[in-house]
Amino acid sequence: MEAFSRRNTFSDTVSTTAVFFTPPLWAGIILMLFVIVMLVFAIDMTYSIQTMDRFDNPKAKHLEIKPQ
Repeated sequence: MEAFSRRNTFSDTVSTTAVFFTPPLWAGIILMLFVIVMLVFAIDMTYSIQTMDRFDNPKAKHLEIKPQ
């Protein structure tokens, strides 16, 4: 069996088998898009938190709970 071919020709299968977007690459791209969407949603929810407008008045009468 010869180690090297005497012909210096390439077949068409060499150029057609090289695929740039492989399934793991597509899975990584889709997963990263999903993570980015979740991050943007979480940041948006964090920014929408509002503090209370009114607080308890320390001079007013407090709520009393009497046992029966």
